[in-house]
Amino acid sequence: MTDLILHHYPQSPVAQKIRFSLGIAAANWHSVEIPRLPPKPLLMPLTANYRRVPVLQIGADIHCDSQNIIRAMASVGHAEALFPDGCVGQAMALAGWAETAMFSLAVQIIITSAIDTAPPEFIADRKGLYFEPNWTEARMKAALPAAILQLQAHLAWTDDMLSATGFAIGSTLSYADAAIAYIAWFLRGRWEDGAALLAPFRHVCALEEMLVDRGSGNAVEMTAQAALAVARTHDPVSPTGVNVGFDAGFQVGQQVMLHQRGTTADPDVFGSLRYLDDTRVSIDHYSPQTLAVAVHFPIAGYVLSAV
Repeated sequence: MTDLILHHYPQSPVAQKIRFSLGIAAANWHSVEIPRLPPKPLLMPLTANYRRVPVLQIGADIHCDSQNIIRAMASVGHAEALFPDGCVGQAMALAGWAETAMFSLAVQIIITSAIDTAPPEFIADRKGLYFEPNWTEARMKAALPAAILQLQAHLAWTDDMLSATGFAIGSTLSYADAAIAYIAWFLRGRWEDGAALLAPFRHVCALEEMLVDRGSGNAVEMTAQAALAVARTHDPVSPTGVNVGFDAGFQVGQQVMLHQRGTTADPDVFGSLRYLDDTRVSIDHYSPQTLAVAVHFPIAGYVLSAV
């Protein structure tokens, strides 16, 4: 099965990066809307307890994190649209830089600015994902001007990068453009001063507008229960084995744990090692709701350890 099933919710900025990518690829896909906050009882059986969004399901293969999702999309027929002329390395490197350099600052700015107005349960949940354990409202507010200045600097560099052709790489759209535009979309839509901060950076704004106008491909609504049924009626088709120069002693079938790098409230993920290469780790997982599934994570940004 190669049907794309995206588990997401409309307000999620990282899901918007994938929706922009689906638009670039003019892809057909199924849309499963899930809750913004835990519990997520119809998602986490698929993901071995991973709670973040988006998640891409292809049959009984479950792809977590946008790094893996975009590579999975490329593997089922969208490689040329997402990585024209084979620009995989460039696009992934630019996307990684945008996430660590700009998205983290955008999250800090938006959540800090919303502390006094957002629902308390939302702030409590997100601070556990994105902020250090000694987080305080006073410290976050004090750090806000410096964060805005830093983000402004990165936006200036990005705008200069786009000035030659209007695109991040070459003269056509790629995944790298989605990885820039979603940050502008997030700032504009979720921070009252976002449009003013973005206004001087006309190339960034033009790219965001282009991708908004392009849309998100062709989506058909699907219930979460139907997505679970798809997993139950399919088997994972992804490869098995250890195919990496430095394997750290890991072997197929070994019990392993994955955790998001850094200090975060994300729950640990456990499973039986299915596959390991330079960029991806896969685990076998079983739940009564899904039966056997393979859950895929990127290596970059995650800590893999033996249990």
